[in-house]
Amino acid sequence: MHTRPSGSWSMQISRWTQQHDWPLWIRTAERIDVSAGGVVPGPLDIAPLPAPALASAAPLAEGWLGWWRAVLDLPRPADRVDLARYTELGPPDFAGLTAWPALHEVVVRRWSEAEDWHRTRSRAGMLAHPPGTADHSTFVGEIERALGRRSAPFKLEFILLPVRDDKVRPIDETRFLVPERLYDSPAWFDWLRPVVTRLMAGS
Repeated sequence: MHTRPSGSWSMQISRWTQQHDWPLWIRTAERIDVSAGGVVPGPLDIAPLPAPALASAAPLAEGWLGWWRAVLDLPRPADRVDLARYTELGPPDFAGLTAWPALHEVVVRRWSEAEDWHRTRSRAGMLAHPPGTADHSTFVGEIERALGRRSAPFKLEFILLPVRDDKVRPIDETRFLVPERLYDSPAWFDWLRPVVTRLMAGS
């Protein structure tokens, strides 16, 4: 989380989160045909591909999309007043997926593989990209100087995803799905500048 000392603005960065990594791994492992579009990101950035457990993933597509949307609808990490929704979408039972029996069975059977991958990539990623690497405070200060005044209050949340995608996907007006490869590149601030400038101006 990056915040101004006065509390007038905040940018929350969520990275290496299990709730997002698990569905993306399952989609890739089972070759679930849910194409990128809207809040659905591009394919997982992983090699080699995990082997599928099922001969056909056709029965899993509807449930996977429901799972992904439910994950995106979870409260912000700072607002976890009620943990029941997290529990329903988590191991070992994944009770929130029982409306889709075929998907539920696969997720219960394979989530530990997804978790092993998540832990391995998270450890490597935290060494390569320590929290706070992107200096948003300096970035906002530069825009304030260009505008000639202090920022209007705003709040943004960015969920970083390990996907082969170059598109930032809005969940709503203040929450966005961001490919890690974009966030870790100089192009991140090029994308962020007009968004923050508009919010800082209060428009």
